[in-house]
Amino acid sequence: MIVDPIANLKSPQGSLISIYLDRPSPGGFPALITDLGRVAKQEVSSKSRSLQKSVDADVARLREMADRFESEAVPAYALFASSLDGIWELKALAQPTSPVAVVGARPYLRPLRAVPRPIRTALLVADKSQARIFIGFDGDVEEIEPPIAAEIGKPNFGGFAGYDEHGVRARAQDVASRLWREAGDALLERHVESPFDLLLIGGVNEAIEGIRSELHPYLSELPFESFPASPSDISPARLKEELALQRAAYQRKREGALVDDLLGLAARGTRGLLGLGPTLRAVNAQAISDLVVAGEFTRPGVLCPQCGQIDRAGTVCGVCSNDMHEVRDLISGIMDATVASGGRVHQISIGSALDRDGIGAITRFELPES
Repeated sequence: MIVDPIANLKSPQGSLISIYLDRPSPGGFPALITDLGRVAKQEVSSKSRSLQKSVDADVARLREMADRFESEAVPAYALFASSLDGIWELKALAQPTSPVAVVGARPYLRPLRAVPRPIRTALLVADKSQARIFIGFDGDVEEIEPPIAAEIGKPNFGGFAGYDEHGVRARAQDVASRLWREAGDALLERHVESPFDLLLIGGVNEAIEGIRSELHPYLSELPFESFPASPSDISPARLKEELALQRAAYQRKREGALVDDLLGLAARGTRGLLGLGPTLRAVNAQAISDLVVAGEFTRPGVLCPQCGQIDRAGTVCGVCSNDMHEVRDLISGIMDATVASGGRVHQISIGSALDRDGIGAITRFELPES
């Protein structure tokens, strides 16, 4: 992930500019860069002349690239630059972002931190004579094996009666079960290599549970959804549409479950913290396992560029006595510090009870009372 090497960038004088460019309407890149450049220049308008010149130079260089951005089929870009420190890192982003410009001692990484963890999906579309297997990763779908076919013999049971009909039906079901197991085994190999988050099965309603029952428990016990489909005529567009719907639903469920876990721990007084003050105490103690932020919640604050201490206000760091730097988005600094100490960050897109506090944390251990 591109955030990892970028996170180590530093500008001792605070001239590091972070600009996120979401693709505008055709021909809109020059105006977008100009608008964001104006924001960046305003941030340093009261700073040293050398810092202002650094930001001016970086914005001008970015504006010269507007035609290139127009010609490329990229959803968004992120720039991290400081002429004063010899830094220029331009990254193409795989997903849209919110246009923003921030100048400081460290890169502004919240738009990257806030991207939900990718969802890896196992897709099996089958009937009694054919099975097709796919892997979905975010919005992409890949068929990983040629279609698997089975010869089930007579397609209907006319002319058979009694025990003969029962035997034919049993053999046909046995052939179908082996087909579904074979498809499931191919998916299981991929699951062992890199675990799936979600299982989707496409087929006729009466066959779905039968298909699922033939899969290894590692697959059948995954979060599961189904949809009506036929392996003989399923199209890539139809698969992508279904994948997008189910991924969105799964993401909402996952976020809701995380908030419920946090609120439950907080209610019991064990390792669950709500609100900015307790969260700041936990992040400075490097105690956060999971940081949970409600949407675009943000507050200003200060950050020590030397040791990373974070606070709501202050001019001198209480840990190393270095000068504190003002930051427009304190939550971004908390996200960075959480990841640096081995925790995970989650920006919740759904409305929830966390909206009242804005932020909370699940800690690895209980903190002493302040």
